[in-house]
Amino acid sequence: QKTNRLLVVDEDVPGGASAYILQQVLETQGGYRFLDATPGTLTAKAHRPAYGTDGDYFSKPSVEDVVEKVMAVVAE
Repeated sequence: QKTNRLLVVDEDVPGGASAYILQQVLETQGGYRFLDATPGTLTAKAHRPAYGTDGDYFSKPSVEDVVEKVMAVVAE
Protein backbone atom coordinates (compact mmCIF):
# COMPACT_ATOMS: atom_id res chain seq x y z
CA GLN A 1 0.00 0.00 0.00
CA LYS A 2 2.95 2.35 0.48
CA THR A 3 4.33 2.40 -3.07
CA ASN A 4 1.24 1.21 -4.97
CA ARG A 5 3.49 -1.00 -7.09
CA LEU A 6 4.27 -4.73 -7.04
CA LEU A 7 7.29 -6.63 -8.36
CA VAL A 8 7.77 -10.31 -7.48
CA VAL A 9 11.41 -11.44 -7.82
CA ASP A 10 12.12 -15.17 -7.84
CA GLU A 11 15.10 -17.38 -8.73
CA ASP A 12 12.75 -20.10 -9.96
CA VAL A 13 11.53 -20.55 -13.54
CA PRO A 14 8.58 -18.47 -14.81
CA GLY A 15 5.19 -19.77 -13.74
CA GLY A 16 6.44 -21.20 -10.47
CA ALA A 17 6.25 -19.62 -7.04
CA SER A 18 6.21 -16.09 -8.46
CA ALA A 19 3.02 -16.78 -10.40
CA TYR A 20 1.42 -18.21 -7.27
CA ILE A 21 2.42 -15.19 -5.17
CA LEU A 22 1.09 -12.78 -7.80
CA GLN A 23 -2.18 -14.71 -8.02
CA GLN A 24 -2.61 -14.68 -4.25
CA VAL A 25 -1.93 -10.95 -3.93
CA LEU A 26 -4.16 -9.91 -6.83
CA GLU A 27 -7.05 -12.36 -6.66
CA THR A 28 -7.25 -13.68 -3.11
CA GLN A 29 -6.21 -10.55 -1.22
CA GLY A 30 -7.66 -8.02 -3.68
CA GLY A 31 -4.35 -6.17 -3.97
CA TYR A 32 -5.25 -4.80 -7.41
CA ARG A 33 -7.22 -2.04 -5.69
CA PHE A 34 -4.03 -0.48 -4.34
CA LEU A 35 -1.88 -0.65 -7.49
CA ASP A 36 -1.08 2.36 -9.66
CA ALA A 37 1.13 0.38 -12.06
CA THR A 38 1.01 -2.98 -13.76
CA PRO A 39 2.33 -5.71 -11.43
CA GLY A 40 5.34 -7.59 -12.71
CA THR A 41 7.57 -10.58 -12.14
CA LEU A 42 11.29 -11.10 -12.57
CA THR A 43 12.30 -14.75 -12.70
CA ALA A 44 15.06 -17.00 -13.98
CA LYS A 45 15.16 -17.77 -17.66
CA ALA A 46 13.04 -20.71 -18.83
CA HIS A 47 15.84 -23.15 -19.64
CA ARG A 48 18.12 -25.64 -17.94
CA PRO A 49 21.11 -23.74 -16.54
CA ALA A 50 24.67 -24.77 -17.14
CA TYR A 51 26.60 -26.48 -14.36
CA GLY A 52 28.30 -24.29 -11.77
CA THR A 53 28.28 -20.60 -10.97
CA ASP A 54 28.38 -19.60 -14.63
CA GLY A 55 25.00 -21.23 -15.12
CA ASP A 56 23.57 -19.28 -12.20
CA TYR A 57 25.02 -16.02 -13.55
CA PHE A 58 23.35 -16.35 -16.94
CA SER A 59 20.10 -17.94 -15.73
CA LYS A 60 19.05 -16.21 -12.52
CA PRO A 61 18.19 -12.51 -12.17
CA SER A 62 21.23 -10.40 -11.34
CA VAL A 63 21.39 -7.21 -9.30
CA GLU A 64 21.44 -5.22 -12.54
CA ASP A 65 18.30 -7.01 -13.75
CA VAL A 66 16.48 -6.23 -10.50
CA VAL A 67 17.50 -2.55 -10.52
CA GLU A 68 16.50 -2.18 -14.18
CA LYS A 69 13.08 -3.76 -13.60
CA VAL A 70 12.44 -1.73 -10.43
CA MET A 71 13.31 1.51 -12.23
CA ALA A 72 10.93 0.56 -15.06
CA VAL A 73 8.11 -0.12 -12.59
CA VAL A 74 8.76 3.14 -10.72
CA ALA A 75 8.83 5.13 -13.97
CA GLU A 76 5.49 3.67 -15.11
